[in-house]
Amino acid sequence: MASRAGGRPFDRQRAGMALLGLGISAVAMWLCVRSIDIGEVAHQLGHAQAGPLVLLVMVLAVQTAVRAFRWSLLLPRRDSRRIATRRTLPPMLVGYLGNATLPARMGEPVRALLLARRENLAVAATFGSVVLERVVDTATLALILLPAAWMAGAPRWILDAATLAAVVAGVVLAVLSLVGLAGPAQAIDRFSRRLGQGRAATLMTGLAGRFREFAMGVGASHRRPAILVAALLSVMAWAMDATLIWLAALSLGITLEPAHAILIAGVAALGTAVPSAPGYVGTYELAATATAVALGVAPEAALAVAILAHALTLLPMAGAGAVALLAIQRTRPRGAAVASPAPADGDPSPPIRGAV
Repeated sequence: MASRAGGRPFDRQRAGMALLGLGISAVAMWLCVRSIDIGEVAHQLGHAQAGPLVLLVMVLAVQTAVRAFRWSLLLPRRDSRRIATRRTLPPMLVGYLGNATLPARMGEPVRALLLARRENLAVAATFGSVVLERVVDTATLALILLPAAWMAGAPRWILDAATLAAVVAGVVLAVLSLVGLAGPAQAIDRFSRRLGQGRAATLMTGLAGRFREFAMGVGASHRRPAILVAALLSVMAWAMDATLIWLAALSLGITLEPAHAILIAGVAALGTAVPSAPGYVGTYELAATATAVALGVAPEAALAVAILAHALTLLPMAGAGAVALLAIQRTRPRGAAVASPAPADGDPSPPIRGAV
């Protein structure tokens, strides 16, 4: 009875987040369609050519493999060895399934927890690698958008937004690769040791250990090579993302300039960061359509491209995630989830498992 009562506030909070996301998605979709001929959009989608769409799915598969390899580079090492890409791919696909079916990108912590349990890694460090991956991916995208906006002759508001995003991204990447979180982790360790003994000290010691694991997953100065390679792989992945938009447009008889495709894909991806319904429904379409219209694409054609590109990336990835989830459930993990062991006498800081 107590556990049920204790769970109610969390359930209400989760329901509130879901309702907020649905509301934002509904508003975004209304903004998309309020001045668009839906019949014309349906007509264009009904006459899409199959050839470019087949290529789109093939490019999506290659892009997914690149992202899985990138995550394997950023993950904590096990016995000084990198986790193989074939091991990171299934949990990552399950994470995509979670993003497609759960609000607030809940697929990201799901994939971290799943991989940590399968590979006997520290959960906090594995989640830190996911945070690092998302930061590098978003920062790289921001740096790409600025030259793309300039080459595309984008409106002033897009140029200003791209410039601001590029500056912020450059600062974040510099701080992350040069400093990391080692300093804050050491400060928390020192503070926990000053507490001496007692319940508060034990709690703080445990938190310090988890934060140190998370900090190792996020990265520090000794991880610069991995962060650099991950950034280069992100450039490849975003180029493929732009190719997906270009192929979706081509199937509808619309030819986009490469810079236009990069800009539409990038802004649409940033639109998925806004809280929304599962699968980023509405926010993706609004961001992609508004950008395409600003670049001179007809509103009906812009929405058709957005819907087609979104559907042919979201649905196959969700389907692959469902298959991966079934496959994972039939295999045994290599070990139990790693929990930081209790500190030995005189050592208030538990050792880090899975550190790079």
